[in-house]
Amino acid sequence: MSEIAERVGVRKASLDNYYPCKAGLLMDLLGRSLEAWESASRPALEGPGTAEERLGTYLKAATAFAESNPQAVGIVRVAATQVGGDLRNRVNDLLTEHEQASRGRVIDFFAEAVENGEIEPAAPEDLALFLGTFLHGLLISQILATGEAHEFKDHLPELWKFFWRGVSGRKPQMELER
Repeated sequence: MSEIAERVGVRKASLDNYYPCKAGLLMDLLGRSLEAWESASRPALEGPGTAEERLGTYLKAATAFAESNPQAVGIVRVAATQVGGDLRNRVNDLLTEHEQASRGRVIDFFAEAVENGEIEPAAPEDLALFLGTFLHGLLISQILATGEAHEFKDHLPELWKFFWRGVSGRKPQMELER
């Protein structure tokens, strides 16, 4: 905590008033990172437009947030993979809570899109799992990218075409920009 206080330019006692331990600081940063990520992408999914437009914009917003907020991605990555002990359970609970809320919104989106005939008939839960797997794969590619090259970003427009064709059975009308 002394190192953190020094790096941010405050006295350790000031930092201790807000976060008496590193675990509290990590949980706060993790919660804020997850909320910011969700806030950046959720409006696209819940906004106006066709299912294709909303879903494409959602994917773009989620990956753009990750690209422009590497510190948030790093916090989520470290918390999800490097934390042990009792804190691991608290981290898992927060990640699960966030994932379930997000998945619920995605399931509702897919249920509406299937009902409107915009997407091939399928279980909205399966479609949500497919989207989650696709998005997580993109984000892992982004996290593991080194240097200036973010390979997935260059391929996102083509990956989007495969994804949309897979869920809708139709060629996409919307082009995702790089």
